[in-house]
Order: sequence, then structure tokens, then C-alpha cells
Amino acid sequence: MTVLAWSDAFDVGVDKMNEEHQRLIDLMNRLHDLYEGDASRSEQKKTFDELAKYTVKHFADEEAYMESIEWPGLVTHRHIHAKLLDDLGTHKAAFDKGGELSSKLFSFLKIWLKAHIQGIDRKYGGR
Repeated sequence: MTVLAWSDAFDVGVDKMNEEHQRLIDLMNRLHDLYEGDASRSEQKKTFDELAKYTVKHFADEEAYMESIEWPGLVTHRHIHAKLLDDLGTHKAAFDKGGELSSKLFSFLKIWLKAHIQGIDRKYGGR
């Protein structure tokens, strides 16, 4: 089941960022499929690790892009990214300590991706 589907509503006007946002959505959906399916914990962990690492990469790429265009919202955006990474890290640490994936995690991911891309990221792309 798809938690969140890519659509033009997520287009921020910057191809590289759109591609990375699509990848984040794909990783979240893949993790959700593993959660709902009969996947082993090691499969779930591998995908959760990939999502966490890719999120760090994406935020670094996004901040570098914002810096390259001298976007005035960069400092605030960095703080937002730090908070999101902290929240994701909390969920990941709980899982790594033996906790299970949960609907709470997927609610967080869906709200984060949708609100962040559509509400915040679109600003730097002029959408």
C-alpha cells in the first residue's frame, strides 16, 4: 500500500530536489510495505537505515542548493532539518533497540514529507 504518492503537487521547481523527494517517498513506501508484509526485521532495518542515510544526504544537498542561490531562508531551513533529523533519529533509535515499526512512524513520515515539501521546500524553488 502506498502511504504517499508522488504528484505534481510536490514539484518544487528544481529537478534534482524533485528527484530526491521522489526517492524519499519511495523509501518510505518501501519501508511501509515491509511493515505490512511478511518481511524480516533485517529487511526492515536495511530499508530504515537507507531512509535515514538518504535523508541526511538529501538535507545536505538541499542546503547546498539553497546556499548556491543565496536563499534567505537557509538558516531557518537548517533548523527545521535538524529538528526533523532529531525526530527521525528518535524513531530509528527505538527501532534499533528492538522496537517495532508502527503506524505512528508512518504518520510522522507522511506528515513530514507532505508538509515539508509542499509547505516549505516549494518556497526556494519559487513554486
